[in-house]
Amino acid sequence: MHTQATPQQIQTLQQQVAALTSAVQLLARVKGERLTTAQVVERIGRTRQTIATMVRRGDFPPPCKDGHWLLSEIMEWEEKKR
Repeated sequence: MHTQATPQQIQTLQQQVAALTSAVQLLARVKGERLTTAQVVERIGRTRQTIATMVRRGDFPPPCKDGHWLLSEIMEWEEKKR
């Protein structure tokens, strides 16, 4: 037997998810975890060429000097796209 969540319960869950997302972003920033191009392609579902175009247009964070992306910047970009 399943019961449906109330609007208040949904709002509470959304706030908790937002808080957890912020915590994960902070942890990724502190650790400086980086993603390869292949990992970024898989994560956002776009081709290498599309990502390069998005970076040139300023629509996507650029990679670091080592060619890898900071996970925290990718997560921030994803959050803005929601």
